[in-house]
Amino acid sequence: MRVTKAVQTIERRLKAKLRPGPTQTAYDNAKSREKIQRRPTMPRGEGGWEVPSADAPAHTSRMSASRHFAIRRRTRTVLFAAAVVCAPAACARATPPAPPAPRTVEPMPAAPDFAPGPLDRLFQVPTSRFIHVSSTDTTGGNADRWVVAPGDSVVLLDLDGPGVVRSMWMTIASRDPDYLRRISLEMYWDGEANPSVEAPLGDFFGDGFNKPNYASLVMGVTSGGFFTYLPMPFARHARIVARNGTGRAIDAFYFNADVELVDSLPTPLATFHAWWHRDPRTTSHEPHLILDAHGAGWFVGTSLDAESLDGSLSFLEGDERYFVDGSFRGQGTGTEDYFNSGWYFDRGTFAAPFHGLVVKDEKRGRIAAYRWHLLDPIPFRDSIRVDIEHGTGNSVVADYATMAYWYQTEPHTPLPPLPPPDERKVMGVRIPAGARLAKDLEAAPIAGGWELDLPVPRPDRYQVVAYPSGGPDAGVARVSVAGGPVRRIRLAAEEPATVLDPVVLDTVAARTSVRMAWLAGVMPAAVEIRPVRRFAVSWSVVGPFPNPQRLGTEISPALDSVYGPERDPDLTRTYEGEGGRTVRWTPAEARANGYVNLNAIFEPNDWVAAYAEAFLYSPDDRDAVLLLGADDAHVMWVNGRVVSRRQGRHISTADDLEVDVRLHAGWNRVLLKVADLDGGWAFQLRAADPHGVLRWAPSPSGAKPAGG
Repeated sequence: MRVTKAVQTIERRLKAKLRPGPTQTAYDNAKSREKIQRRPTMPRGEGGWEVPSADAPAHTSRMSASRHFAIRRRTRTVLFAAAVVCAPAACARATPPAPPAPRTVEPMPAAPDFAPGPLDRLFQVPTSRFIHVSSTDTTGGNADRWVVAPGDSVVLLDLDGPGVVRSMWMTIASRDPDYLRRISLEMYWDGEANPSVEAPLGDFFGDGFNKPNYASLVMGVTSGGFFTYLPMPFARHARIVARNGTGRAIDAFYFNADVELVDSLPTPLATFHAWWHRDPRTTSHEPHLILDAHGAGWFVGTSLDAESLDGSLSFLEGDERYFVDGSFRGQGTGTEDYFNSGWYFDRGTFAAPFHGLVVKDEKRGRIAAYRWHLLDPIPFRDSIRVDIEHGTGNSVVADYATMAYWYQTEPHTPLPPLPPPDERKVMGVRIPAGARLAKDLEAAPIAGGWELDLPVPRPDRYQVVAYPSGGPDAGVARVSVAGGPVRRIRLAAEEPATVLDPVVLDTVAARTSVRMAWLAGVMPAAVEIRPVRRFAVSWSVVGPFPNPQRLGTEISPALDSVYGPERDPDLTRTYEGEGGRTVRWTPAEARANGYVNLNAIFEPNDWVAAYAEAFLYSPDDRDAVLLLGADDAHVMWVNGRVVSRRQGRHISTADDLEVDVRLHAGWNRVLLKVADLDGGWAFQLRAADPHGVLRWAPSPSGAKPAGG
């Protein structure tokens, strides 16, 4: 055709015009060979032209590749121009190609005009109506508050619906140090007789202990004010009440709420619910219950106020568990893990939009934390139960209080009644886990009081400690232990049923129990029989030795390995330790509670083992009881005989294991191997000694060994 011939002519002319001279050709050929050698395999160029390889004959590459490409580009440009000019005539004479076979194409879904955002309702024309409810002074003065008499209540909000409480704020002036727990909130929707919300004020807003500043996405306490943005819908009526259980007047109760009144709400409607549950002493081996609800809805959050009785945070080993619509739906890995933290909240307090740690008091063993399931709400169609363990296997005795927040259809199962205000107070005087509460004491009435029989766990020496219960008119208690002298204890306190500071009554040797006479109008709140613990405090230690990690297990291979100290525990010897290093015995001192911290002595201190040696003097041959705590695995020998062995992961706790041994008269060698997995690494050891005749030393002479 004419177009094809025209293009061929143009191409010949361009080649002639661009053909280089001999010098340029040699230079171009050399550069082409250099590029080709650097890149042995070249793809096809534009238009499908082959770039010559380095092995191609010389006559196939008279001009350089760059010249070929330049000519081809100019040809395409001219071809396009010619096609535009000549297309009408050419197309008039050309035979059109056959059309392609039709094929079915699925229609593309229509894309939205924009991605919806969380605040989109702000640019829509509103149909709802706004109303602001507050404690404002309706006379026009500045008394914008309510004064609430002791035992009285105040109605914060009383509105007809349909509507949604969008926000709520309050601040309170009370002289009661326990007002966060003794003031309560109740919320009723649509004329119900049983409240959908019943909780102490402080716990509802995330912390019943005190009032630190924090702010989550929907709730917080900021510079004296309590606030929440959780939506609270109601179809016909909303009523919110605050009750004063402080025993004195609330001097000022300030309140504000923003409410949106609407024409209609979805049906069926899931309304807002919240429940406070407290186990002041988690003595049960069952988990602490957070929520047990029936209906359909969404679980949206929880807060936890927990406090140990011994000052530790070991209760954080507990896992949360979920049961939804009658079936088990999973279990967590630890309390702080549930709150999206780790390692016992090792970096301290923080406040994030959906989770946070409001309080961490390591001296008191106290935690306050929250977790909102707003991006991951938990649906339920029939029922839901959520609980949480208190320590591994529910082994830790602690004070647990939780708030559960959820939405569900009505009617709801009536909430258990809130405990009386005095029973809701934050724990003051701590009654240890080992103490016996008044309700558990074996008491026989006698003239003027009771005779108590107090069992002991083993023959040993014990302190008898009373936790008196006082009040405004409690008077004085007269007490004697095991027939000893009478002591007088004042029971005066401002409020009834106040647990007073503990009183050490006497120290006695006991085999099975201790008898005590308590002459007073009220029983003691609790009595503790406290062992007199005389730990081995001076040790010789050596290590570290290998304890290679077995992935996927908590087994310590070191327990099955025999290292030098087992063959010859002489304190003057040296041994080959971890990594082939030479190790020798060195002195180590325990803390006052007998705790020997091996982490501070050895490096490395994960996946290793060490030995500790001390000597126990007995005046004669006798049976005795050694009380051991060890982290993690251990083997213990007395006079070369294995008396205790345990594998696995453990925490060193005083008197954790009771080990029966036979002592001979004089010095008895006690050798202990402790194998660590990771984390803590320690031990503590003592002997039960009712009459105080046994004594510990780091060497058979009773003096520190050489080099100590």
